[in-house]
Amino acid sequence: MKTRIITTIAIATFGTMIAGCSFSVGTNMDTAANKPANTAKPPASNSNSGNTAKADGKDKPKLTNEAKPTEGKAKTANKSNPVPQDWIYVYDSAKGYGFSMPEGSEGQSETIDGIDVFAATTPAPSEIDVFVLAYKDKTRTKEDLLNDAVEFLTALGQEVTPGDLKAEGGEYAVADATTVHPSRGKGKLRILVGTDITDNYVMILGTEEGRFAANESIIDAIWGSFEMWSDSGE
Repeated sequence: MKTRIITTIAIATFGTMIAGCSFSVGTNMDTAANKPANTAKPPASNSNSGNTAKADGKDKPKLTNEAKPTEGKAKTANKSNPVPQDWIYVYDSAKGYGFSMPEGSEGQSETIDGIDVFAATTPAPSEIDVFVLAYKDKTRTKEDLLNDAVEFLTALGQEVTPGDLKAEGGEYAVADATTVHPSRGKGKLRILVGTDITDNYVMILGTEEGRFAANESIIDAIWGSFEMWSDSGE
């Protein structure tokens, strides 16, 4: 059964490729889920503010244009990590797939029992975990591939809750998922599945749950670049 093979591959991958690295999802111990709740009380309202909205129905004072400071460094409220400008192309000629990752990413691939497993992580500050599983089986549907992704992650110690697949063209579909590790906290994933005749591909991208939104643009750029260069199948 393919599920049993996927589980075995995950265990082997964890032992040979991932141990001691940051590839497994949800590895940051210092997540919001593990921190004590903030019990500080909100500050009292400032009754001296000249721009405070009035409750007497009068118009609010109009704002005037102010000069923007030219010294110092502003701290923006936008916490998204910028999409890197420099990218590299990752290509596996044996399994017939390729995609782009930010320059400076680190990773490696290994083939176990006919299944190619690629594991990588993008450079800081995004530090997105990326897995790609590639294997031949003409019987697998996109739903089967999503289940394979869940089995793979479960074997890595994650409790996985997948969402519904959404079609991205005839060959591809995408689903989000959340994970919980008993000691490593919560994670959030985006899973791409693709099938072309006999060739099947599963791409898993994720971070800690609290960092997913900041990295979503980079995550979408990575899976959106995925290409199948498969042949007619054997």
